[in-house]
Formats: sequence, C-alpha cells, structure tokens
Amino acid sequence: MNAPISAAAFQAERFDMLVMRTFAAEPSRHTRDRLIAEVRSGRHDGLLLRAAGGLASLPEAEERRAAINTIDFAFEPLVLPSLSLAQAQAYCAAVERSLRLGDASGLDRAGPLWVDTVHHACVFSVLFQFSAHLTQVRSCDRIVLLHQGVRPEPRLGIVANLAARLLRVQPMSLPLRGAWFKDLAAIATPRTLIFSMADMPALASPTPSRRAPAQVELFAAEDIRRRVDVVAGSAVLAKRLGANHLMLHYPQPDRIRLAPYDPGRPPACPLVDWVFWPILVGAHPAGIATITSASEVRP
Repeated sequence: MNAPISAAAFQAERFDMLVMRTFAAEPSRHTRDRLIAEVRSGRHDGLLLRAAGGLASLPEAEERRAAINTIDFAFEPLVLPSLSLAQAQAYCAAVERSLRLGDASGLDRAGPLWVDTVHHACVFSVLFQFSAHLTQVRSCDRIVLLHQGVRPEPRLGIVANLAARLLRVQPMSLPLRGAWFKDLAAIATPRTLIFSMADMPALASPTPSRRAPAQVELFAAEDIRRRVDVVAGSAVLAKRLGANHLMLHYPQPDRIRLAPYDPGRPPACPLVDWVFWPILVGAHPAGIATITSASEVRP
C-alpha cells in the first residue's frame, strides 16, 4: 500500500494517476461526478482496460465499471475522515450488501494469523469486516497492518481506529522498512492478527525481486483470465514467524472467502475491481500471462 513505484511505470499516462492528479487539484464531489461523466462520454477510452493487450473483448460496461471503481477508490479517503465512528462502521458494513463474506476455513491451526489480501476496490471495508469476524473466532487482541511506502495508506488509520474503539483490540501499523520483521516477531503471539497486501505488480516495483514472483489471478466476463506477476514474500515470512498463513480470495464478483495459503493457487480477484488494473494498459507483456482456457483456473 502506498508503495514506491518505479519511474518506468510512469513513462506513459495512466488512468489512476490522472484521477489522483485531478483530485489533488480539486478534492470534491463535483470532481468525482465530472470524472465519471468523462468516462461515460468516452473521453478517457485510450487509458481504460480495453486498450490493454488481449482485453479488446471486455464488455464496455465492465470497462466503465473498472474506471468508476478507480475514481471512487481515490475519492474514498477524502470522505472517510469526515465520518463519525458510527457512520464509518456503517460504511464498512455496507460492503456486505454486494459481497458475501465470512466463508472461512483453516482457522484451527495454532500461531498468529497472517492474512494476505489483494488491493480490491472495497479492500478496507473488507479488512474491517473480517477483523471483526476473526477477533471473535480467535479472540485476537492485536491487529497488525503491514504497509509499504513512507507513510501508511490513510484508510489504514480509519480501520485502526474502528478496531481499537469497536473491537477492543490494539491496532498497529507497521511499515515494511528496516528491521520491521524483527519488530513483528517481537510482538506476535497466537492472538495476533496480521494483514498483508500481497499484490504489488512486479511491473511497478522499483527494484527486481530476488524471489520467484508470486501471482494474482484476474478474471472478467466469461472467458477472460489473466495472471500477473506480483511482489510478495509472505509465504517465506509467515513460515519464519510460525504463523497460520491464510489468503482472502475473490473467486466470484460477489463472494470473498478465507482459505489456507496454497502456493499453487494464486489469489483471485475480479479484474475490474483490482486497484492496479491501470498498469496493465500499455504495459510490456513481460510479467503478464494470459490464460486462454477458463478450465485451467480452479474456482
């Protein structure tokens, strides 16, 4: 989250960067409505998903939905800080109107819970809702939010505040810098819940990874499947910590489930809901593999 991005990733215009610049210049609801109107009028079509290699068959409605998700993801942190505690809780809970949560397995193993997730359009609401569920099931007393970059994603503060005041747990935001793993090992207990965002695109990494790339599996329409290389070291780190390593999967647009980590089964996410989709537009095909048969992907 809020990770440093390589200069090469910004050589061409990207829709998410255009959106962020626009909100930085005028952070208002009017700006959101104007951007959505521009998307619907076709003004930004060259920056949207059907301009990416192999995605020309994506329905226009899904392309527009992806663009609006990007706009709302950038607009969300402008709104959340103004909400009361009750309003913020209701905002997070509203995600369950469109997403079925709570299908969880693999919670019986001992050790800290290490949960990987992807940057989904509703990821922060999902994290809080699963935090509430997991703190009850496992009697967790501390939630650790791992983040990249020089500062935490602002919405992490909202999640942390809700967790502290409503779930009665101790939140901790831990930047992935310096001796962060040593710090994590010093505080981790069987009652610790750790959330890690495990899908930074390898294309956006400022330095090549020394590990074999992990992947995220994206899907859209009926027959579009794509795997993208991502930078994630969670498998090694969770094992070193002795943690129970789990993964949040989004196998269907309206369903999220929690399951044990499986190195042969990348986390799934709807393409139009994946926050990093703009990096695929105009991207070099290295690090991106198109899966031609839907049967190759396990649900």
